[in-house]
Amino acid sequence: MEEGKHDSIQKGQKENHPCIINANSSFNTLSLLIVFMALQLSILVGVLILLVMGISRWGVHPFMALLLSAVALGLLWGLGGTQTIESLLNGFGNTMKWIAVVVVLGAFIGEVLQTTGGAARIAEAMVRKSGERNVPWAMGITGYIVSIPVFVDVAYIILQPVTEALSARSKKPILVVGLALAAGLTVSHTLIPPTPGPLAVAAILEADLGRMLLINALVGIFAMVGGIWFVVRTCKNRWLPYDQKIKDTVLPESEDQSPSLKIVSRDLLPIAIPILLMALGAFLKPEDSGTAIEVLRFVSTPMVAVLFGAGAALISLRISPSSEKPNALIEKAIVKSALVLMITGAGGALGQVIKDSGVQEGLSAGLAGMPLLGFLLPFLVAAALTTSTGSITVSLISTASIMGPLVDTLPISAEMTGALIGAGALCVFHANSSFFWLLNRLHEIPVTTLYRSYTLQSLFMGICALIGIGVLALLGFS
Repeated sequence: MEEGKHDSIQKGQKENHPCIINANSSFNTLSLLIVFMALQLSILVGVLILLVMGISRWGVHPFMALLLSAVALGLLWGLGGTQTIESLLNGFGNTMKWIAVVVVLGAFIGEVLQTTGGAARIAEAMVRKSGERNVPWAMGITGYIVSIPVFVDVAYIILQPVTEALSARSKKPILVVGLALAAGLTVSHTLIPPTPGPLAVAAILEADLGRMLLINALVGIFAMVGGIWFVVRTCKNRWLPYDQKIKDTVLPESEDQSPSLKIVSRDLLPIAIPILLMALGAFLKPEDSGTAIEVLRFVSTPMVAVLFGAGAALISLRISPSSEKPNALIEKAIVKSALVLMITGAGGALGQVIKDSGVQEGLSAGLAGMPLLGFLLPFLVAAALTTSTGSITVSLISTASIMGPLVDTLPISAEMTGALIGAGALCVFHANSSFFWLLNRLHEIPVTTLYRSYTLQSLFMGICALIGIGVLALLGFS
């Protein structure tokens, strides 16, 4: 009797021991937390799959798809209707105030280059300096410069006569010259501010734009060199019927006997000024002070830097024979920028809802134990979106919106995250890409040929960009 009583007392003491109670309580709390975070992540993945399907399969406009995804996430995560809308509007407004003016000014610079013929002169000067043997490399570098202020499709159409003439003169297939140009155009459009996509990524990730510019410029070189090398090696004998059509095309003689001076003074300055100013700002440290430092910090601000570039473009327009009025070009720039700005704002809204949900806290522990996954995640998400939607801008903005709230949990900086997003957004282009069909129409390139050339080139460029980021990481960039 006493022995049974003693066992009962011991059992009771064990059940009521504070340490045991706390351990059980902690275990239950942890289990509930894991279940809750798994549910949140499942909702996030489900909504993101619907986002991709909505844009690529069902034809929902990216602006509406992003907004609806943000509302759905907020409601499913239990933020409530009022808080969800407040979070959405805050994200939209915060993104727009950072980027709107810069994008419009950048588009204005592009309109001026198109109107004055600056883009064509840049191409002609690059080729004259490089020689016909190096035409693919000259066209790639030209595209890298021209596409910073000009959208890829527009830039390619502007340079189409030059591309075809150089293909005929150098006796190289149009595939080689055209895709070399496309490599340069795509890389700068995807990676180099003040192009709208990279600007949006920097805004959403809250990255230092000057540092991101330097990193992306280096990564872009890897991608561009890889893309040009790929077409030079694999397309050098891929002649098309269209090559026969353009064999007698000639490149018009330059009006100016010293085109390099005109290029530097009139055409390159609107592009070079904002890039140089923003790059200089990357070397400033928060603790630096003084009048000169404050002035440099002011002029390296993206909006001010691009404003200087727009001023140089305005001077170029004034001294050119073009009859276009500045106000008309500004209105065109505003109209062309509206779509990019709205999609960017919607992406910022989605990112803010994700951030306010707190889901990033649950990912922090998981990614801490899997640094390789954390490193590759931005690249893989962007690659999936580009492959499924065919839009670089949608891929950049959507991926940045997804990764923005999670950037503090990744093993790399916001700037390197931006580079990884850009690298992923380079691949893979196929039949759902507008540029795919632009090449098909302009040069009568069969679809199967484009798959074996342009599609594979884009994949190779993305991988080369990823390798470039890996090299920078090994050199100490983080």
